[in-house]
Amino acid sequence: MRFIFFLLTILPLYISSEIDIRTIDAFKIKNLGSDRLIVTKDSDSPDSVAGFYFLMERPYCLCEEVSFVLGNSSKEGFIRPVEDSYFEGRMRVDFKRPKKITYRVKVADTSEDWNIISPKGPFPSIRNAEIVEITTPYGVERFILEGFKDVMKQATKICESFIPYEDEGVEAKEVRF
Repeated sequence: MRFIFFLLTILPLYISSEIDIRTIDAFKIKNLGSDRLIVTKDSDSPDSVAGFYFLMERPYCLCEEVSFVLGNSSKEGFIRPVEDSYFEGRMRVDFKRPKKITYRVKVADTSEDWNIISPKGPFPSIRNAEIVEITTPYGVERFILEGFKDVMKQATKICESFIPYEDEGVEAKEVRF
């Protein structure tokens, strides 16, 4: 009996709960700390470093902060937007009419070849989207989001599980009988 009690109290301390999942729709769900998830999808272009992502954070478990990671353009005359600046671009969802939107440059580190941008203000809904295409000074990128609703549900279930996504250094204490 003591052996079973020992197993039930000590074993959970050695189980790793870090999350790093690749879904069958090629989305990646990964933890960023113990209460935040990031869901990512690579660009449709094979030579591109671009990616689409959103965050999900406890306690509300909402899909938020849609952002794009984009590489610097190789076009002649390209002027890289600076961090915390805004620029006009377009977003096209499922081959419908492109919508002009404003993007904010969240990260544009001069030592890196990539940038993080996010739409500011209203933009087309992507909840039911299968294809999203963005046009920015960095170029045109296309993301195939087939299965997006499913990955949102999967990430929400993980978020609502209340299991820490990573070990927070919990230590066992001695129990006296």
